[in-house]
Formats: sequence, C-alpha cells, structure tokens
Amino acid sequence: MTSHSEPARAGTFAVLLGRLPAVVAATVLAALLAGCVPGSGPAMVTPVPGPNGGADPVAEAPDGEPVVPAEWRQEGEASWYGPNFAGRTTANGETFDPSRLTAAHRTLPFGARVRVTNLRNGRSVIVRINDRGPFARGRVIDLSRAAAEAVGMIGSGVAPVRVEPADLAGPRRLRSDDRLGGYDVMVPGFAAGRLLVLRNELGSEVLVRTVDLEPNGAEDPTGTDVWASAGLAERFGDRATIVLD
Repeated sequence: MTSHSEPARAGTFAVLLGRLPAVVAATVLAALLAGCVPGSGPAMVTPVPGPNGGADPVAEAPDGEPVVPAEWRQEGEASWYGPNFAGRTTANGETFDPSRLTAAHRTLPFGARVRVTNLRNGRSVIVRINDRGPFARGRVIDLSRAAAEAVGMIGSGVAPVRVEPADLAGPRRLRSDDRLGGYDVMVPGFAAGRLLVLRNELGSEVLVRTVDLEPNGAEDPTGTDVWASAGLAERFGDRATIVLD
C-alpha cells in the first residue's frame, strides 16, 4: 500500500543526497539501487529457463496441490541441517524431524516434491519442501539429514546438485506400514485426502485414499515407495503404478 507521505520522504532523501560529497552520494545511491533489482539476493544459482524463470516462485494449483512445471530446473549447491534443529518449528508450521525426507527452499511452495541429484555421484532423492532457506550465498536447497544421507553428502556438508520436479509416474515399490488400515496409503508427492488408483503388475486395480503420514527416511531412502496396510500389500503384490489418466 502506498503512503501519502512517500513523496515527502523521497524529497527529503534527495536533499540529503545533495548535501553529501559527490562520491559518497553516488556510492549510497548505487547500493540502494542494487538492493532493489528484482531477483538479486544472497543466492547465486544457475536455473535452467522454464515457465517460471527457473528459480522464480512456483504457484499453488487451484485445488491446493503444489505445481512445479515439468520444465523447471535449478542447479547450485545443497547443504544439510539436522540434530541442532530437531524439534524446531519449520516455516510451514511443522515440527522439524531430520529423519524425514524434507528440505528448505526459498521459493518453492510448501508440499512440493522435487528430486535432488548429487552431481558428484549421481545419487538422487525425492524430498518434500516444508521450510524456507538456505540463505547462504550459492546455496539453492537445504536438505534434512536423511535426505543428505540418501545422496551421499553428509561428510562433505555441501554438494553441487540439480533440483527438478519429481517424476511421480511409473512403477513403485509397495510396502506395508502398521499405522495404515483398509485402503489408506502413503504416497509421496500427493496431498492427503486424494483418491488414487493403484495398478499392480497383473493389471488389477484398486481405489485408495492418501493420508497425512510420512514414512521414515531410513526406511524409504529414495522417497518414492508407496505404503499400504499389511493386508492390502499382501494381496496386491510388491509393485504398484499410480494411474494418472
């Protein structure tokens, strides 16, 4: 909202600049203008151009599910954070758990699932965005300890990575979780309460509902498994494809 006092403040600022020596005034003005350039900031990233300009914010879909365009890419350094932050509240209001496959990003919407690939060793993991950061120069994403372990960067602390939308299609390993019953499932990448169709390797299909739970990162190091009740997993087999059509 624009205040009526802004022109007066602008005039006062011009007068103050006029009283400064020319070199000092030029330095002050340059610094202020640099801080107003869109997209400037502490991060130095190499985004691959996409519909949202690579590193630009990505909007929420009308139905509330995060949307990351298929063409969006971002490259830069990843770091990780863990034990010292355990139990603290993340930017989206959750309690931070370093054993979960989560990450902090400056602009991606909360709940978005992205694949992070360590460019040194080719290892990758799918993480869910639940926090804001990192704010160190050159860093593009801050991983939980579980995610950092999955891509092999615990020892180095930082690593060059590529961040891209998670591919949610294709067969996934179907596993059981004692917390689930009936036709409730945990499916990384889909919002809670969504109805999905799972298809097994024999072509049989079943209608399931996603719930607001997450597997432990140590049990699902890639972040791609589908979790179901023991009964459903036993009847359906060990592989499932999410039918998106």
